Formats: sequence, C-alpha cells, structure tokens
Amino acid sequence: LIDVGGGPGTYSALFAQAHPGLHCKVLDLPGVLKISREIIAAMNVSDRVVTEALDYLRDDFPAANDVVMISGVFHRETEETCRDLIRRAYQALDTGGLLIVSDIFTNPGGKGPLFATLFGLNMMLTAVDGGVHADADVASWMQQQRFGAIDTVHFPPPMPHRIVTGIKT
Repeated sequence: LIDVGGGPGTYSALFAQAHPGLHCKVLDLPGVLKISREIIAAMNVSDRVVTEALDYLRDDFPAANDVVMISGVFHRETEETCRDLIRRAYQALDTGGLLIVSDIFTNPGGKGPLFATLFGLNMMLTAVDGGVHADADVASWMQQQRFGAIDTVHFPPPMPHRIVTGIKT
C-alpha cells in the first residue's frame, strides 16, 4: 500500500497493525516525514511501514502497488489536480489493484450534507485551491480513468468522511 500525502502515517501504521502481512509506504514532503517516522516507530511497525519523500503535486508515484490510498488530500485541490492524482494512482497500481480516496465529500451538486458544505467554505477561505468535491464526481473521474467496480461508502454518523474506491482494470 502506498499512502499518498500520508502525513503522519497514522492510517498506514494502523492498517499494518491490523494486517501483519501488509507493507506500507507513506509518501509526503520531507519535513512531514520526520514526524511520520516518529509516529510509525511509536506504533511498533517500522519494519513494515516506511517513508519516502514525494511531492504529490509533481512526482510520479512508485509503481507496482496493490493499493493506493489518498486520504484527506482532495479537499485542498482543484478538480484538475484530483483527476491527475487519480491518473497517477492508476499508473502506480498493478492490474486488479485498489484505489481508495477518502475525504469529506458533498452530495451531487455540492448541496449537503451541512458539515461538508461548511467544511468546503472553510477550505475555500483558508487554502488557495481549497474546496470540497462531490463523491459522485470523484467516482466519475475514476470511471473515466478506466477504474471499475467503483463504490462509495459513507462513514457512520457522526463521522463526515466518505470513501470512493475503484479497481484498476
């Protein structure tokens, strides 16, 4: 699993703890990875969760992966950048590999739920390219990139997050 823009590496470390055969690579900027390595070590999974410096806005992702996870990134990026991340994820996956995009998403048309709408407004005010995309749009972008078996999962309340997944065909 590669964890694109993986920040502190918490998700990768938790997945590695839950799945002893899983190996993860957290990809983020060098300054962020200093913190990631501390957290990964504290969670006792340094043997299976590694870090690699990568700017997801510019760099290609390492190839030949079973899973690409992009979590908490799309709300900071434009549609064009999100589409490019999906394209590069497709290139980084082996056939049959899984793309997981996790974020705060709106309903189609960007109207609701209330938390996602307010979060999107906050992102527009605080980040140059900030906003919130609809999960239906992300699913469509994945389909256009030739992902199949696309699915959307809403976290149970009160969690505002949603996950869009697809399989590389």
